[in-house]
Amino acid sequence: MSHLAFAQSWNDRIDIYQEGGAKIAGYCFGPELPKPCFHPLATPEGHVITGYQMSDHVWHRGLWFTIKYINQSNFWEERPPFGVQVTRSQPKCELIDPRTVRLEHELQWTAEATGAVLDERRTVSFGVQADGVRRIDWVSSLVALQDLVLDRTPYTTWGGYGGLAFRAARRVHGTSCLLPDGQSVNAIIGQPHPWSMVRGIVDGRPDAKISIGMIDHPGNPRSPQPWYCKTGNSYDLMNAAFLFHEPMNVARGEKLEFRYRVMYRDGWWEADEFARLADEFRGSKSERRN
Repeated sequence: MSHLAFAQSWNDRIDIYQEGGAKIAGYCFGPELPKPCFHPLATPEGHVITGYQMSDHVWHRGLWFTIKYINQSNFWEERPPFGVQVTRSQPKCELIDPRTVRLEHELQWTAEATGAVLDERRTVSFGVQADGVRRIDWVSSLVALQDLVLDRTPYTTWGGYGGLAFRAARRVHGTSCLLPDGQSVNAIIGQPHPWSMVRGIVDGRPDAKISIGMIDHPGNPRSPQPWYCKTGNSYDLMNAAFLFHEPMNVARGEKLEFRYRVMYRDGWWEADEFARLADEFRGSKSERRN
């Protein structure tokens, strides 16, 4: 397995490459982007699985983290006026071992109606395992700058979403969600689980398959978190929706920390296989102490 390298554009992105030149991931954050995100994310066989600025929801971009409403300002949908995540200092990026890149990004969440509401320190490690599986460890540490109400659109036929989210590219199709009990379903609407997964087939050859799973850390607020996931009809969204059932009050100065592991690969994981991987993240003594 070749080593990783990265190239940083000071103003808008960090691109991650495998040794030899193939680009396998990008972190986008520039001044024109309301929310930083990961795009593209490519599997070992080169299938780009992230959708970016989708025509049905232009604010859906790959893998991103935000909250729908903060003190009634909308930080999810980019319909004026809306909240934005502003870069406070340029992201720091380093190779921490030959297969892992770590970036640190300081952000401030602000909206016209509320002013600054959150300071965020985001630490994300992108790694390639020996078996080729891609792994993203995402930590968002949020500090409230005023008394806050974090909220969502209550679910009717849609709603409840907010938090870490993934939107698949349209080249990914024939999708379904895999649950920890082994069920394959088209949607997960508010049920709590330690992890969720989207599996599908991808353009390129008839038997090309991909899997992407998102793991909720047991130390997260409201863990095990409810999920809002929908698949099919070119709309494949996976979201760890911690506010699905009710809003959350956060006092000024209070800190919230969210930790997730995202893993993806060519081929399909089965539930028992992915459960073992999830337990490595959720169950070790070192993870539980932090």
